[in-house]
Amino acid sequence: MSNIETPAKSAITEESEWRSGGRTAVTAAIGYGAGPVLFLTTASVFVAPTVEATGWSTREVLISPWLSGLFALCGPLVSRRLNRKGVRSTAVLGLLGFSALLVLFAVMPLNHLTFYGVAAGIGLFGSFAYAVTFNRAVANWFSKSAGTAFGLVGAGGAVMPLVAIPVASYVIYTYGWRMGYIALGAFALVVSLPNVLFGIKEPPLAHVRDEAKSRQRGERHAQPSVLRTARFWVLVVSFTVAVGGANGFLSNVQPILLDGGLTTVVATSITTLFTVGVIAGRLGAGALLDLTNKYAVAVSVLTISGLGALALTQVSALPLIVVGAAALMVAFSQGAEGDIAAYFILDEYGKKDFATLFALAMAATAVGGIGVPFAFAWIIDSTGSYLGACVLGAGCYLASAALLLVFRAMGRKNGRHDSGAENDAASALVTPAPTMPAENK
Repeated sequence: MSNIETPAKSAITEESEWRSGGRTAVTAAIGYGAGPVLFLTTASVFVAPTVEATGWSTREVLISPWLSGLFALCGPLVSRRLNRKGVRSTAVLGLLGFSALLVLFAVMPLNHLTFYGVAAGIGLFGSFAYAVTFNRAVANWFSKSAGTAFGLVGAGGAVMPLVAIPVASYVIYTYGWRMGYIALGAFALVVSLPNVLFGIKEPPLAHVRDEAKSRQRGERHAQPSVLRTARFWVLVVSFTVAVGGANGFLSNVQPILLDGGLTTVVATSITTLFTVGVIAGRLGAGALLDLTNKYAVAVSVLTISGLGALALTQVSALPLIVVGAAALMVAFSQGAEGDIAAYFILDEYGKKDFATLFALAMAATAVGGIGVPFAFAWIIDSTGSYLGACVLGAGCYLASAALLLVFRAMGRKNGRHDSGAENDAASALVTPAPTMPAENK
């Protein structure tokens, strides 16, 4: 790396990062939480009213798992636009297209073709205002406090449903399920869009000029070489199985508790702890990643969730307080796995190619995010019990932790350090390739 990066590196502190990028982190959290992710976090509110209104089956109206996968699979396409147009332009495109398609749910003639066709469009446009975009906004500004900043964005996705679900429920049961989607569009336009337009900042143009000089010297970061290394794909597989386990439990926690003999009221009360666990997982793990060894944090969080999942195989035999604690333990990874993935990729491979590598990783996680929940369903249908599904989920968490240890060992073998310090120079200058001048105000 050239010497021009040394002063920038030495000048970076947690305080200076938050002074420069704090507004972007906060508004990214709000923008992310009120955007397309709300389609996923409020999905359960729409199922019963839609079934009742259409006469379709639950399987026919449940589109959120597919959209979650589509959001992730479109990540590489999103990263290409981010590298050309920047964060703000990309997010605006996604929010406007997402909102317009939600309106179609309220006015279109209802049949399977239009229902699934509009849903596919929502998945495509929504991906431009989803995790890759908002995490890129944070990665542009943060290195030393990246864990906390990523956690803040993730927490936005966990906190916003506390407001959106009551609003959506009122609209649905007062005006119908179609108007519920109008309400989600309103959140995107009234809450998310202004935060994107007036809150998110791009790095100064000086960073782009420095990058151009670096490229002229032949010092461009060799992204293709990263994709050819086994070590990177070990990291991706670790994320994939963790997301699979998290998604499997997300839709099955309450049935697992009911199957263990708990009453509906008690099971529902414990299920609400998931929201607390998700928020705690995102903020807590993010802050700890900045304070201590990233492997210790990630492996501990995943192991705790694995042990919690195993405890849920014995719901009927355990005291109620232990069952509640186990549910919270599982929720930690539900909240933290995405932030851990973003932090590891940024710390290991730098800022310049963050969007591309993170998008590829998230696209791969779609395999686990869709496949493991279906494996849960197959086990439950085949055995008539949730025990095997809990064991599978626990295995996903523990396998993810083990793969992170393999990733660490491979790095040591290649002469890398746990702290990712060898990437600090590459990370010191942020380079979202060519950013439009209008976004650098």
